[in-house]
Amino acid sequence: MPFIKSIAVGGINTIPTGITTDGKYLWWCGVTGSNIYQIDKSGNLIRTIAVGGIDAQPHGITFDGKYLWFVGRENLSIYQIDKTGNLISTIAVGGIDIAPTGLTFDGKYLWWVGATNKIIIQMSKAGNLIRTIAVGGIDGNPSGITTDGKYLWMTGTNNDRIYQLDKSGNLIRNIAVGATDGSPIGITTDGKYLWWTGNQFDQIVQWAK
Repeated sequence: MPFIKSIAVGGINTIPTGITTDGKYLWWCGVTGSNIYQIDKSGNLIRTIAVGGIDAQPHGITFDGKYLWFVGRENLSIYQIDKTGNLISTIAVGGIDIAPTGLTFDGKYLWWVGATNKIIIQMSKAGNLIRTIAVGGIDGNPSGITTDGKYLWMTGTNNDRIYQLDKSGNLIRNIAVGATDGSPIGITTDGKYLWWTGNQFDQIVQWAK
C-alpha cells in the first residue's frame, strides 16, 4: 500500500502549500502567517522563518543543496534565501504565469508550475526560460512539482492525483490520492518516498513511490 503515514500540521499552519526536503528535514510553506517551517520527519517543529516581508503568499519551495528557493504569489516571483530567511536573489515570473505554484530543483535547473496557463516551466537559476510544457490535458489544476532526477512528479487538485512524467511532459502513470486527502498541493521526494501536503485535512503525507 503506497500510504505510509500522515503528519497533522494544522496546529502549525492551516494552509500547507509547498514542501521540500534537505535529506534530513522537511521544509514547507504555509500561507497563513506567511511562514516557512522546518520540521523533522516525525512532524516536530524545529524552526519558523517569517517571509511575509519578502512575499506574503509562499506557495512552493525547493532546496538546491545549500539554499532554499520559494515561489511567492503576492509579487509573482521566485526567491532564493538562506536557511535563516535572508534574501539572496529574486526572479520575477509574472510575465510567464500569474499563478506560480510548485517549485523544484533537479541539480541544474528550476522547474515550477504555472496554474493559470496549466504549464510546467523549466528555468535556469538566473531566471532564463528554457522551455514550457503544457499539462492541462493531464490535470486542469496543476499544483506541486518535484523531481527524483529522472522523472517529474506533479500534483493536480482537479483529479486529486499525483502524476509521474518524463521531462518532456509525457505521462507515465497517475496515482489517485483523494481517499487520503482531497487536495494534494505541494510535493517532494527524498529519493525513496514522496511527501506531499494535503489542504483538505491540513497534513503532510508520506507515500511510497
